Formats: sequence, structure tokens, C-alpha cells
Amino acid sequence: MKSKTLVIVGLIVVFAIAIGVALLREVNRDKATLAKSISGVVEVDPTLAASGQADVVRTDRLVLLLVDPKTQHPVALKFVTPLVPPQTIRIGQAEAENGATLKGPYEVVGITDKDGEIFKVTPGEIYGRSAAPVALGTEQFHLVLNEPFHGTLSNGPEAAGSPAPAGPMAGTGAGPMEGSAGPLTGPENVDPARSIEGTITVSKQLASNIEPSDHLVILMFDPDQPRPVAFKIIPHALLPQRFVVSLPPGTPAKKAYNLHVVTDKDNNPFGAAPGELVGRSSKPIPLGTTDLKFELDQPYTR
Repeated sequence: MKSKTLVIVGLIVVFAIAIGVALLREVNRDKATLAKSISGVVEVDPTLAASGQADVVRTDRLVLLLVDPKTQHPVALKFVTPLVPPQTIRIGQAEAENGATLKGPYEVVGITDKDGEIFKVTPGEIYGRSAAPVALGTEQFHLVLNEPFHGTLSNGPEAAGSPAPAGPMAGTGAGPMEGSAGPLTGPENVDPARSIEGTITVSKQLASNIEPSDHLVILMFDPDQPRPVAFKIIPHALLPQRFVVSLPPGTPAKKAYNLHVVTDKDNNPFGAAPGELVGRSSKPIPLGTTDLKFELDQPYTR
């Protein structure tokens, strides 16, 4: 066999081995992802659609949450768009709040959202919750959206459009069960004395990373705690962008809070995708501030 042929055969063998190794790594990565996530299908109860209570269109987004059954705190959040039921879903470690390690089992909640304000109830939005906690690694989970959405994570008897209960990470938001304090809640009525208001801009060096379709994720942190006390998502990035973020009703107020603002390109506000940016306040910002100038000035990494 000629040396040239041997070289070609050798290259083919090396290429085949490299592909095999890459495929094996991908399989192992998928197995690891499945072991730390819950996957399955979301469907809409046909009786809701037939009665006109459900109005699900492609421009809706599906808000998925994993909720700790003991504390009723959401521990992972994911947005799925477009929403075309029956919709395949997966949520898990990749969407965990602040990269915390998930152990499970968790309750799974699904909410449809039409306007980027999860707790602002819009006619046609619907809700579903797992009947029991679901173990990580479950691959055939079936979530049925079977209730009109009433504006809280528990979907309790609160009137539509009323403020959600108090808790950390407010304003996207998905609020806690009735009577508990948990993350992802969102008041609709703004109290200036309990709010921070201003304008988001971006540094000239990083301006090319911003796209109008990016979400702006605004987090308000207690200076003495690692968890956010308020959380708001603006579903577009048309900078300069006015914003207001408020403490949820019932949350004890301190004089000042730290702010983080992150851009989100992949519907995963807890993860970092290429081109995403972040800005962090250099010192706590007093409540009642109305003219804050806040700049996105760093690439976002986790």
C-alpha cells in the first residue's frame, strides 16, 4: 500500500475515533443533564379552550418553575417560546437560581404569559401545577395547564390583578404559595418610597451586544443577604430604558439595596449566554431614588 494511501487511511481512522469520542461525551453530557432535570410535555386542558378561558397563541411564553415543596420557594425558572402545545419541556440544574445545586424532588408549575409581566393577569392566561413533587431525572412528566391564572404562584383565590404575596425575587414574577414568603413575586402597584427608579444604559464598548429582543433582568439585593428580594424582567432592551423595581408588599424595608441588571438572550435569566451583559451597583442605592443612571458595563459570566 502506498504511503499516501496509508496516510489517508490513518486520517480517516483518527477522524472516526474523534467523532466517536465526541459522540460518547455528548451522550454522557445528555445523561448528566437528564439526571439533573425534569422533562416531558405540557398540554392545555381542552375544556378550558372550549369554554374560552384559555387563549394560547404562539406569541405567549410558557413560564416554568421548580418549587421546593417544603419552603414553597422557586429554585429554578425557565421561559419557553414560542408556546405550541403539546410542548416538550425540560427544566433543571441549568436553570437553577444562582447556580445552586438541585437535589429534588420539586413541584413543577407552568404559567402562560402574554405581556412580560407574569403577575399581571391578562385574560386567556392559564396555569398548571404537578399533583405531587417530581424527582429529578424524570423524563416523561406530564403537566396539564388546567386553570385560569389568578396572579399568584399558588393560583389561590386572590382577585385577578391583585399584588402577589411578599418574598424575594419580586417582579417577574412568580409568587409564593399563600401564607408563605418566597422568591419571584411581583406587586403591580408601585410605592415610590419602596422603589428604585432610573434609566438603564450600556457602555459604548459593549453596545453592539445589545439586541431589542434581549430581556432585561433587574435584581434588587439586600446588602446583608445573598438572595434577591425583588426581581423584575423587562421583555425588551430598547436602551436607554426606564425601569422601576419595588419591594413586595409586606417585605420589611431597609434604607438601601444593591442592584444587578443582566441581559437575557436565551430565556434563561439564571444562565449566561454569549453576548449577555451585566451591571452591578458599586454601593447600596437608597429606596425612593428616582433618577438612577445604571450602566451595563461588563460581559455576563457565571
